[in-house]
Amino acid sequence: MGTVLEEGAKDRIWTISNLLSLSRILLMIPVVYFYVEKIPYYREWSLFVILVAMITDALDGYIARVRNEVSELGKIIDPLADKLGIGIVVVLMTVTGDIPFWYAALILGRDVLIFLGGLYIKITRQIILASTMEGKVAVVVIAIALAFYMLQNPMFVLLGEIALWLSILMIAYSSAVYLKRFIKALRSDGGKKIAAKDTKMQE
Repeated sequence: MGTVLEEGAKDRIWTISNLLSLSRILLMIPVVYFYVEKIPYYREWSLFVILVAMITDALDGYIARVRNEVSELGKIIDPLADKLGIGIVVVLMTVTGDIPFWYAALILGRDVLIFLGGLYIKITRQIILASTMEGKVAVVVIAIALAFYMLQNPMFVLLGEIALWLSILMIAYSSAVYLKRFIKALRSDGGKKIAAKDTKMQE
């Protein structure tokens, strides 16, 4: 009975946790508007919306576990929402000169490689590589670094630089973890679920 319920939960789409993940993508719309239109205090408003998105990021995984809403779709849209959100903010901040191009290229390059690697494994091995805690922490540290640079406040220059270099370390470490899982997935038999503990530890 319990197994049937768990299998059913994996196929569910319209769950609270999945809706929270989708809302994180939609929350990027006002951020783009604020940056493009340069409304008064657009940086502060953008940061506020991003903080709300980060709260939904923390809640969706917790709710998925508590309500037994862990699903295959959730393992896809949660890290996708993270990557789209970070990617949009990074592009906006690069265009306005808030962050250096090399840092933006590092973040976007990592996300693209993880996405393509995950897609390849899904197609060839029928395995969904859910996000890892290391990846989740990397996203949080990146978001903190972006927040300091977004405010453009001289008081936060040093904190911003510290957060930036910490995020680079986390990008390197989490990428190594993903590479290890990718190799393990390549060596696995088709259809065998290896990577994602069946919990929604989303990135």
